[in-house]
Amino acid sequence: MKGASRDITIEESKLLSCIDNGKSHDLDEICKALEMDQSTAASYIDGLEKIEALSVIRSKLHEVQVTPEGKEDIKEGFPEERLIRHIKASGPMGMSSKVDSVALGWAKKNGWVEIEGSTIRLSENGKLALDKVYKYGEVLSELGKMAENSQTDSTIEHNQDIVKDLVKRGLVIVKERSQIGAISITDLGKTLLSGKPKDLITTLSRDIIKSSEWKTKEFKSYNVTDPTERAYPARIHPSHRFFSYIRSIFLSMGFSEVVGPIIDNAFWNFDALFSPQDHPTRDMQDTFFLSNPKEIGVSDLEVLSRVRRMHKKGWKSAWRESLAKQALLRTHNTSVSVKNILKYGNLADSAYPIKLFSLGKVFRNESIDYKHLNELNQLDGIIIGDSLTLSNLIFTMKEFYSYLGIDVKFKPSYFPFVEPGMEGYYHNEEHDDDIELFGSGIIRKEITKAMGTNKTVLAWGIGLDRLMFNYIETDSLSEIYRNQIGWLRDVKYKKDM
Repeated sequence: MKGASRDITIEESKLLSCIDNGKSHDLDEICKALEMDQSTAASYIDGLEKIEALSVIRSKLHEVQVTPEGKEDIKEGFPEERLIRHIKASGPMGMSSKVDSVALGWAKKNGWVEIEGSTIRLSENGKLALDKVYKYGEVLSELGKMAENSQTDSTIEHNQDIVKDLVKRGLVIVKERSQIGAISITDLGKTLLSGKPKDLITTLSRDIIKSSEWKTKEFKSYNVTDPTERAYPARIHPSHRFFSYIRSIFLSMGFSEVVGPIIDNAFWNFDALFSPQDHPTRDMQDTFFLSNPKEIGVSDLEVLSRVRRMHKKGWKSAWRESLAKQALLRTHNTSVSVKNILKYGNLADSAYPIKLFSLGKVFRNESIDYKHLNELNQLDGIIIGDSLTLSNLIFTMKEFYSYLGIDVKFKPSYFPFVEPGMEGYYHNEEHDDDIELFGSGIIRKEITKAMGTNKTVLAWGIGLDRLMFNYIETDSLSEIYRNQIGWLRDVKYKKDM
């Protein structure tokens, strides 16, 4: 609409007249002269500038907001600073789940630490950094102090790269806006001013609709292609969106969802699944055992007795109830599945097959990297029925993965609580590598018997986190769960869900 002639409203005419008479070329004084608030005046000025009725000189300003995470870093120091202080105080540390991946990443980037094998040590630069003011912290503190007075532009101008990093880390939010400076009327503006202004409707209000005034008046024309400030509507979190998509696929395949506790005992997590009590997966380095509560009992004494007999007969060794009572964070959702085998294993024949799945967090005490976290999201599924075979299992898995556009293949494999067992995988053309998708098989007869049923149970467990890489543009799982508002606003998806 640049340079286009159009009718002007009475308010626009007053504003043009104010500027043409030379009363003021400053926004504050215009507002005062016309008794108009700044937002309304700025809106009229923007509209007249777009059709070149006004010439406006603008300057750029920045609005800075320090996030709660940023305020914490101002107070406590950045994670990488805290990491090197800890190493100085306690000595070299091992690569474990307790190491903050963000702190380690920035400490490595700054050259503050060296990693030898699985040990993190302070470098010479790290020792020097302990006695220096961290530039990132200095800039963040300055932004925090100056933001209160909207005087952040010089800090941003002189530290552009650092400010970009602070924004990426979700420590500050920077908004750029333009400020109206000198305003002058153009020849087109004078031409429009010489005409007769129209009493146009600029805002459609409830009163105008109620009085039917809109039927007899003209509306001010709008340019719907004008640029506007970016809006930030509410969005579903990427992981929640992905899990909801997976959930919808299984529901559409006739499955029902079941749930179970995150905090459980070793009985349901290990013993009921025929995992021997001296198995390495039950060690502290693999499982998160709890100190409060330390034990969770088993209320069904008959099931407890059958599981005890299963272990004594199968593993030919003593079985201790005290170990079965150990409280822990579940390491897989199969603990939910086995409870439902007990619950649904002895119904009327007409009820079968029963198709169930559970989707939720599981926890494992393992090293953290870009594709492994201590918290994982797993989908566990079972089909309970008669005369079920591996063909039924293969068909089910092929159908599910067809929704994801994955041509799944199968090969024999060993998993503790199924016999026979199969691994599902696909071939990644980009890396020319076979990628494991899930473990599956037929639940062992020892387990179904201990759960009081003679039905056949097909079972599988799918790790969902790595599947998200196929749908969400990200380089790291931790990025998805870090909840940085900037990343969440701009996240892009590779496929529709």
